[in-house]
Amino acid sequence: MRNFIVREWTEIISNAVIFGDQEQKVVQHVDLPVVNNELSITLRIKLKNHSSGWATIFHKGTESLIRTPGLWLTAHKAALHARFTGNWNANAGIHELDGLLLQKWYHIAYTLSEPKKRLDVYINSEWAGFFSIQDVRRQNVIFNDGPIYIGKNLFVMDLGI
Repeated sequence: MRNFIVREWTEIISNAVIFGDQEQKVVQHVDLPVVNNELSITLRIKLKNHSSGWATIFHKGTESLIRTPGLWLTAHKAALHARFTGNWNANAGIHELDGLLLQKWYHIAYTLSEPKKRLDVYINSEWAGFFSIQDVRRQNVIFNDGPIYIGKNLFVMDLGI
């Protein structure tokens, strides 16, 4: 009998990293755990300044942003903008949560579940917001096999989201 090891999680960045405006880390899909119907991403973040444009925390998918879970910060006030793609909407999710303060550490958790038909965001272990699929029989979350981009995403800037 063969034993199989299933990776249930991957730590992408272990130590503190400072991302400048033009920096990013890209992790290819094959280097991530298999995701069929549920995804959780957790991170710690401390902002040095507010951006005059939208900033990417993470985005998983293709250049076209189709079929993409992701988390962004709005311009000027760094409000969380959590999105995903469904079979009815390529840009579903939470429009805007509270803005993050400068020079303060936050623990952010982004969870996306097809079986539960919802996206949840937690800030410092407190439930901060959710988006729930309404038509649970017909609407589904779509997961993808694209890379995950952490930090600056060249594609998002062009779209002005």
